[in-house]
Amino acid sequence: MKTLKTTLYPLLIATGCGNVEQPGVHVSVEHGATLRTDNPENQRGPQNWAPNFPAQADLAILLDVLDSPVIDSRSRDARGDRLFPESWLRKVQEAYEPTDVGDALDRENAYEDWRLVSVRVSPCAPIGISPAEDIDEWCWPAVRLVWQPVIENLRSAWGTHMKFYADDRAVHAIYPVKPRNLDGQIIEGAWREEVAAHLAAGLSPASIDSRLVAGFRAVRNASALALLNATSSLRDPTVAARDYENIEERPELMRDRGTQQRFTHSLQSFLSEFAAWQDLDELTSFSLPEGRNPSASDIWVFVGFDGNAGFPTLKDLTVIGRESGDQLVNIGPDQTVALGVEDEAVEAEIATGNNELSLSVIISSEDIDEMGPEMADPYSFLVPNTSCASCHRLNGLRFDFHSLSGFEDRGITVSPRVTKDVARDMFWARTLLHR
Repeated sequence: MKTLKTTLYPLLIATGCGNVEQPGVHVSVEHGATLRTDNPENQRGPQNWAPNFPAQADLAILLDVLDSPVIDSRSRDARGDRLFPESWLRKVQEAYEPTDVGDALDRENAYEDWRLVSVRVSPCAPIGISPAEDIDEWCWPAVRLVWQPVIENLRSAWGTHMKFYADDRAVHAIYPVKPRNLDGQIIEGAWREEVAAHLAAGLSPASIDSRLVAGFRAVRNASALALLNATSSLRDPTVAARDYENIEERPELMRDRGTQQRFTHSLQSFLSEFAAWQDLDELTSFSLPEGRNPSASDIWVFVGFDGNAGFPTLKDLTVIGRESGDQLVNIGPDQTVALGVEDEAVEAEIATGNNELSLSVIISSEDIDEMGPEMADPYSFLVPNTSCASCHRLNGLRFDFHSLSGFEDRGITVSPRVTKDVARDMFWARTLLHR
């Protein structure tokens, strides 16, 4: 991890107050650590956004699974690198081999079947481990890509022909935005890493050095602004602003071929800037075993990886208590669940009387009814505070575990948690200039 000594930190510790500078960036500790740029022409931002930006379709970009791919596994960024390296898929396949999924990904899907099905743009993704921390303060902009294999012209085991069929598995890739100044230029610094490490250690935000807080807040806001500016640029000028209001297929993709091509080109440029393979921070996946029959097989397996700068490393899945901050259970490198059944490690820990864990996971249909609204609320549960399966159990169709990915031939599922996360991000983004 880079230390702040090589970045903005020495400038901040010089006096502890007043204005301190680095090229293109000014941080005023005395006045709440704000950023400004020397070049007014580069001050893009809300003054150039559409009145309703960001809307839901800006922050949850659905590319659909019932048509030809917009971005497929062979798509490359501006540097010539693949957006979804085949080595990542091999890592995911290897992780599933000792589980109930086995070699299903090898047997049912080719690398060429995988496509990008959605993009989540989050200007303020929480980086802490507890909702007791202010998630609107302790956050950092990030982009999440959802990849999924979609089969064309599939005939099911029961004889139904489907032009497009989204297999019951997906891979989520998460990329924090690199630190930016207000000109949108990348700057060196480890503000996100330093603050996240502090919070992960269970330490109070109040004990973070005030100079680090000032730098974090200023660079976080500038980085979020850069992400939002680029997101705003994805809108096609021929599409009405009202067409971005709902979480549904991106409106450009329902227009003429020229509009579709312009959007595809713009999206590739966006991904080149904000989703380079080297910037991978986390990779997660879930899959059904072989057979393409979720209601009958009734098994789903989840795995997760540290991004490791583009070289994913399998990690253990855990649940962190949202109140205690303690690790409530270490599930291991994979989580296997069914309808009404949690992973054996979770069930065993609950059986010991771990009440906090029991109140942190959703298992039964009754749990969904009782805990679902709270689980869908980003101010009540952060991702570390529950199991992977719990986040995916909130859909009305109980054996649809998708969250912004496709389910069979029914199109993309938008889970209740995604809807609430997008609403929160919209509000945060629209109030960015007041922070």
